[in-house]
Amino acid sequence: MIDPTPWAGRPHPGRPTVALPLTPDQRAEVEATLAWPSCPQRVAQRAQALLLMADGVPAADIARLLGVNERTVFKWRVRFGTDRPVSRLTDARRSGRPVSLFPTRPAPASSPPPAAPRRT
Repeated sequence: MIDPTPWAGRPHPGRPTVALPLTPDQRAEVEATLAWPSCPQRVAQRAQALLLMADGVPAADIARLLGVNERTVFKWRVRFGTDRPVSRLTDARRSGRPVSLFPTRPAPASSPPPAAPRRT
């Protein structure tokens, strides 16, 4: 996890940064998500951004620390602005054909190899 103390409350151009409200239970849940050994990178990056937003770190600094565009940080802020920001860490379901384990078409039947021409 990134230590927010040098970044929080730092003077920057633009509007003042308002910390994202996060309850202690929600913060513990986000930190537990970051502790997963198999946590997907996207989820870990969003969780780190959520913690930095809750500590009052400006969007430009979050973008620089996480290696993303500043607009992405603003989108995440809107996304996490709901009453349950922890549930918004994972990707939404995507449209498209569902994954199938079995082929829908049967495998082509193998035919015997053609016979060699006969010599007389």
